[in-house]
Amino acid sequence: MYSEFLATALEAARLAAPIIKSAFTNRSLQGSLDLKSNTSDLVTATDKAVEELVIRHIKAKHPEHKFIGEETYDNTSTVLTNDYTWVIDPVDGTTNFVHGFPYVCVSIALVKDKSSIVGVVLNPILGETFYAAQGSGAYMIGMDGEAVKLPLHGVKPWAGFSGSLLATEYGYERDHRLDSKVTSLVKVLKAPTRGLRSLGSAALEACYVARGTFDVYWEAGVHMWDVAAAAIIVREAGGDIGNFVVVSGENGESEFVDLKQRKFIFVRAIEGGPAKVREVLELVRSQLLEVDYGTD
Repeated sequence: MYSEFLATALEAARLAAPIIKSAFTNRSLQGSLDLKSNTSDLVTATDKAVEELVIRHIKAKHPEHKFIGEETYDNTSTVLTNDYTWVIDPVDGTTNFVHGFPYVCVSIALVKDKSSIVGVVLNPILGETFYAAQGSGAYMIGMDGEAVKLPLHGVKPWAGFSGSLLATEYGYERDHRLDSKVTSLVKVLKAPTRGLRSLGSAALEACYVARGTFDVYWEAGVHMWDVAAAAIIVREAGGDIGNFVVVSGENGESEFVDLKQRKFIFVRAIEGGPAKVREVLELVRSQLLEVDYGTD
């Protein structure tokens, strides 16, 4: 149903890939490095150039659609509506990009009625592409160029926190919100948990949930462009996503994933189906402290 939109997203991501990879390899091509809110919140000329390229390519094919991009977002005037809207993170993992850590990607989502229907996440450094369209499953293309259905090794049972590899991030704030995140992190680690990773890219960490590498990923402080593409990829791989606090839908749904909320939990596909996935999501939710963030 959404194959045309998925093809457009894949084309745009593949156009962006060599620009990101060249600048990653040759730092002189990254251009100026600017700070946003603090010294941990970075933007480069490459971020801006990739966003312009992606929007230009998609707009030529779908001029009637709307766009929300990280580098052009204005929280005083940009609003996510029910219209077809492309949500773009040109370089997710900018700090990784600047420091030469290879967890870097372009993330492109198409959102309708405030829910993701198409998602593409492409890491040109490691040669990994994750993609999905609503109702068509989720796939990964690796270095060999072959598309493989997700999760990679089939659906596994839930082994509890003690048998799980989890992921989270600390974000770029260095205030009381970091204290809340660390408190939640320690609580989960002492569950006990087998292990925890931080890769510095929300889109990739969520895609590794879809892949089945991470059992759970959660983060407070991300934006819609960090997670919109990965949201549909995880769901089409049999997993699920939720906000830290349950949000009711505009049309009466008991729970609606609000992409503007900035606090998300991702859970991989689990033997037992959606009910078991939801049970694990609620378990994780019960371990996390509320963190004070506004909405996008």
